[in-house]
Amino acid sequence: MQEDKIGSRWWHDRFAELEASPAYDGGYWSMRSEFGERPALIVVDVVRSFTGAAGQTLAEAAAVYPTACGPSAWEAMPAIAQTVRVAQDSGWPIVYTTGLQGGGPFGGTVKGENLHGSVMDLPGATDIPDEIAPPPGAVVIGKPKASAFFDTPLVSFLVRNRVDTVIILGTTTSGCVRATVVDSFSHGYSTFVVADGCFDRSALSHTVHLAEMDVKYADVITADELAASALVHRSEMRRSHA
Repeated sequence: MQEDKIGSRWWHDRFAELEASPAYDGGYWSMRSEFGERPALIVVDVVRSFTGAAGQTLAEAAAVYPTACGPSAWEAMPAIAQTVRVAQDSGWPIVYTTGLQGGGPFGGTVKGENLHGSVMDLPGATDIPDEIAPPPGAVVIGKPKASAFFDTPLVSFLVRNRVDTVIILGTTTSGCVRATVVDSFSHGYSTFVVADGCFDRSALSHTVHLAEMDVKYADVITADELAASALVHRSEMRRSHA
């Protein structure tokens, strides 16, 4: 997918500063996923309960939606929209996940005295912002837990569409995105994460989890890198079917 996994990857640089150990990665930085014949895009939980409104500070967003990520959500929105367009232009299956309305009893509890029930069943947990609204043909799946794979029809959808490569972005990087990435890897899919299309409340958590996923479970790339690879992929597919 890319010539040099380390290169200018800012999440590696920042993680190295925190870890301060050149031996930490165990040689895994050089591992690369295969970009297969049939990719699919999964947009994880980009809903109002995690984004808040554009222009709000983190505190202002959290006053309305306690789980909101504030400005980091809106910084990621252009890359999310760009990647959705790339997937649409490429004819890839597109899946959005949201909270599962009414799924509170199955979602566990939420920490905090002002929160009750499941984080996936809070107000705004099914409200996708207009800026990245699902395009025609996209599938929206409600989920009760962190991973998009757990207790949902996602695997059946991917199998039915002959998917061999899963591209993931959304929120939170350290929570539902990572859980979905681990399960995608565990199901045997070539897995890619769009770094600038992910966001979290904590910049530290966001950076460390991108680095960890890149070491262990996926290739972490940018929206621009994915767009360039998609152009090559479309050209190769046209040639192979000519």
